Amino acid sequence: EYIMKQTLLPSVAALLALASLPAPALAHAKLVGSTPAADATVSKVTAVSLKFNERLIASTIKTELVMTGMPGMKDHPPMPIAFTSAMGKDGASMTLKLKRALVPGTYKVKWSGAGMDTHRMGSEFGFTVK
Repeated sequence: EYIMKQTLLPSVAALLALASLPAPALAHAKLVGSTPAADATVSKVTAVSLKFNERLIASTIKTELVMTGMPGMKDHPPMPIAFTSAMGKDGASMTLKLKRALVPGTYKVKWSGAGMDTHRMGSEFGFTVK
């Protein structure tokens, strides 16, 4: 029994020490903020800004801005809106620069991309321009 305690206790101590070391984060990329904010009603939108929880791999990013509804027009078909995009220097933000301010209506932004773990993630949100 004495020999078992001498060999087992150091092994248990070593395992506990390993378990307490910080593990690498395995979080996936996600959108943590935007301007306009999700579900917001705003005016004079000339750009849409996206903020992510981590750096994204630029070559994996896809974004889409679509007008989904217009006041007084029932059954408005989705209409893609043209923009140029620019990644922030931090690699965790992006701006969709519009050629002109958005007209009143409802809009949806979709994005997808991979963070440093290379898993493609994505989401969408909407906002209204008054």
